Amino acid sequence: MASQTVHIDHATFTYAGAPAPSVLDASLTGHQGQVIVLAGPSGCGKTTLTRLLSGLIPSFFDGQFAGHVDVTGDASTHLDATTAQTWDVARLVGTVFQNPRTQFFTTDVTSELAFGCENLGLPADQTRQRVADAAAVHDLQPLLERSVFALSGGEKQRLACAAVAAMQTPVLVLDEPSANLDARSTARLHDEIAAWKQAGRTLVIAEHRLHYLFDLADEVIVMADGQVADHISGTQFRALTSADAARLGLRVLRLGDVTAPVGDISPTSPALQLRDVHVRRRPVAVPGLPPGRGRVETLTIDHLDFAAGAVTAVVGANGAGKSTLANFLVGLGPKQPGVMTLDGQPQPWRRRRDSCYLVQQDVSHQLFTESALREVRLACPPDVADPLQLAMTALEQVNLADRAQLHPLSLSAGQRQRLAIACALASRRRVVVLDEPTSGLDLVQMRAVAHALRKLAAQGRIVIVITHDLELIAAAADKAVELDAGQVRATYQLDEPGWQSMLNHFAAR
Repeated sequence: MASQTVHIDHATFTYAGAPAPSVLDASLTGHQGQVIVLAGPSGCGKTTLTRLLSGLIPSFFDGQFAGHVDVTGDASTHLDATTAQTWDVARLVGTVFQNPRTQFFTTDVTSELAFGCENLGLPADQTRQRVADAAAVHDLQPLLERSVFALSGGEKQRLACAAVAAMQTPVLVLDEPSANLDARSTARLHDEIAAWKQAGRTLVIAEHRLHYLFDLADEVIVMADGQVADHISGTQFRALTSADAARLGLRVLRLGDVTAPVGDISPTSPALQLRDVHVRRRPVAVPGLPPGRGRVETLTIDHLDFAAGAVTAVVGANGAGKSTLANFLVGLGPKQPGVMTLDGQPQPWRRRRDSCYLVQQDVSHQLFTESALREVRLACPPDVADPLQLAMTALEQVNLADRAQLHPLSLSAGQRQRLAIACALASRRRVVVLDEPTSGLDLVQMRAVAHALRKLAAQGRIVIVITHDLELIAAAADKAVELDAGQVRATYQLDEPGWQSMLNHFAAR
């Protein structure tokens, strides 16, 4: 058997102030050329395990730790990740965080790709070659020297993976690496993981979306309440049926198992209409780089309609203009040309915030108070008779009632996502726009979000969800709109023929 590279031995960690351990008596072992997948519900301890392996615990997170975490590079390089200096751990373990924005150190793509190599002290010519190779593998050449602040969420995810890959560490730890990726980028990530595995690198991947790892996983560790609930070999994993996966609380293992949406998808008259939209954005200036010239057009829509009482999914590749569309709908950022009407009434730029609610891709930007309950109460309309009851009902609908008194930033990423959705439910705004609302969510919570979206639609609201998540679309959507290079490429009415047409198109890409 290939030599052991990572070993977690009976690890227990409790964050400072937390009532219970996030990881309790957990163990795992990884060897060269193995892919170990950490699965399980949001908040079950997967991210804590990745932090232990990367040396971030206990160096950067206060709490109580017991156990051992050993990492081996070669015969002469061995360390305890919980006691070694973080820069020594970084020579052996490359990490992609759940939110890639939090691991960027520079302001442009090229510098970010080079940053890790420079910190390892590599020669300049070797660094340049690694940057070029990583950009090619992850399809980042068109983005070189672009500001990281101008990237879409999926482009940031690809950049984080590429920057870590350029360091060529023997161990790679990836926390939800596919969360914001489109179908093509996910397929590219699969191929890159296969290449890393073939090269003898050890990969520990925390994931909810398991389909792209179906043929790569050597072991799947299912977590529950901080403990290892099940060890599943790669062979056993590939023998699981969809029903087996659901019983384990796992997402679908094969995209072909995602079935067409069911329910009443009869068309209704459009309530929200867009006409002659031309969103342009000036390139973001980066110190030390030539300033961008002219203006970059990011969204051009002649006409687009959204029905009340329906859920419309907006799909398309990373950087296609989906988040730009969301910002236009809610009037976020500088005013842009285009006509928007709601129930036949023009919606001036400033008034859109009164009728529209946005759940952002990075919800940490919109959480402000000291408890989940206060956060939802803040979103309630000023004239509601009982804001406390409305807020608690919204928290119950996203399975967060037991977290009502916790600080929003103490919640897991998936729980924070659901908290933002609870705010949207309580806001009672006519239009609700959600940007990747199931990023980082498990099967149960994805279904809870789908149920909440259907409930919003049943109230006669206009629900627009930007997503790459086919399971969410199948569970909640009535219609899909595909954007390509800032324009509407196609629309799909999600009956059986429309569903198959959309799947065939994305499979071909």
